Amino acid sequence: MTTSDLTSDRLAAFFDSAPDAILVVDEDGTVVRANERVSDLFGYDPAELEDEKIERLVPRADREEHPGLRREYMENPESRPMGAGLDLRARRKDGSTFPVDVSLSPVEGNDRREVIAVVRDVSEQEKLRRKYRTLVEIAPDAVFIAEADTGEIVEVNQRAAELLSTAKEDLVGRDQTDLHPAEDAERYQELFRRHVEEKQVTADRFENGDDLYVETEDGERVPVEISVQVTRLTEREVIIGLFRDVSKRRAYERDLHRQIDRLETLAHVLSHDLRNPLNVAMGGVTTAKRTGDVDHLDRVERAHARIEEMVEDALTMVRDGYDVEAVEPIDLGSLVEECWRHVETADTELRVAEEGIVYADSRRIRNLFENLFRNAVEHAGHDVTVEVGVDEDGFYVADDGPGIPPENREDLFEPGWTTGDDNTGLGTNIVSEIATAHDWEVAVAESEAGGARFEFTGVRTARYDDSFADEHDPDTPSGTGPGT
Repeated sequence: MTTSDLTSDRLAAFFDSAPDAILVVDEDGTVVRANERVSDLFGYDPAELEDEKIERLVPRADREEHPGLRREYMENPESRPMGAGLDLRARRKDGSTFPVDVSLSPVEGNDRREVIAVVRDVSEQEKLRRKYRTLVEIAPDAVFIAEADTGEIVEVNQRAAELLSTAKEDLVGRDQTDLHPAEDAERYQELFRRHVEEKQVTADRFENGDDLYVETEDGERVPVEISVQVTRLTEREVIIGLFRDVSKRRAYERDLHRQIDRLETLAHVLSHDLRNPLNVAMGGVTTAKRTGDVDHLDRVERAHARIEEMVEDALTMVRDGYDVEAVEPIDLGSLVEECWRHVETADTELRVAEEGIVYADSRRIRNLFENLFRNAVEHAGHDVTVEVGVDEDGFYVADDGPGIPPENREDLFEPGWTTGDDNTGLGTNIVSEIATAHDWEVAVAESEAGGARFEFTGVRTARYDDSFADEHDPDTPSGTGPGT
């Protein structure tokens, strides 16, 4: 194509009536010809621009750099369509500037290389882009925008960076599967493809019920709900994903399921476990009435005491729950002695082997020790010796009873599990739940005497020694002592 071709009637009509401003520029940057649209776009009559340098239409801040860019292009000219993704601005006659999109087409004319530049005002598109970016940035959720065909992330907002504990620029250019746990990359890739096909969907789990996660720079996994919309943005198809942190929702669901389990266990206690001591009590009363022998009422008294224990366990589980309200330093020796007095221990013996401080919720840890002491008396007998001590990573409760067989230790903390007909099976479950609420680990082993040993680890403790005693009164411990 040559500039002489523009003299044909058809091309001349197109040149003059085109909706965009068209300028023909030679290799020296001089405007050879301009159509009438430049008047509307730039405020110049076409004749005013002809024989002028194209830099007249370039903002002052860019004029110094523009000739070099122009010469570089002329050395190796090639067509550049609209929508090339460049951030370009033009200058009007009155000095104001505005955003433009420019297509370039090299031509040969009069033995000189020339370029046809088609200039389009994109002010409205720019307003829409700014509005879109504002909406993205103020969105309450993390926003990830990715190429629909490749999965490459092209834009994120600040909340996305905060969700992943990284910088925004570190996310742009990465593949969308990088947001998720690496071992499940194929599953997330398939999920991405399915979302692109479905165009609009919200999901917080895989089809098999597994949670959806993102993985932070620190390796933390955060459960998320993902809402996606496939749309076209600047001439390309993208998928816009809104990621919502559902950690609190999952915690609520877990708490709700735990409460449901507790209520089901309570229903079991009320409908089944209480019947045995009730039947014993009713039998004792009937026999006492029939024979007149009040010694049979001893069975009634024992049955009522057992019922009271069952009710207390059930109330602890359902009414109080296990949530930790406040953690404070507690003197272990004073605590266990107080709990020991609240349990019918008969001829049993309590021994505090290693004294110190345990950081815990005082109300919950009392429930824990009382249940362990009651459990020891019930299963090991009334002549059992119970030992309690603090170690570097927690504390323990051990006895010299018959112990717990290894095959039963795994099921020991399940609600309702028991080896005795007169037990609710709630005591050790309450112990486990209280430990979990404190983020402790609890395990059952064999004590040195061959009995049961409950070990609690991951506990903040402080053992009493000479240096500790110099700074702390054991009867009134403070929270400033050493701890592990």
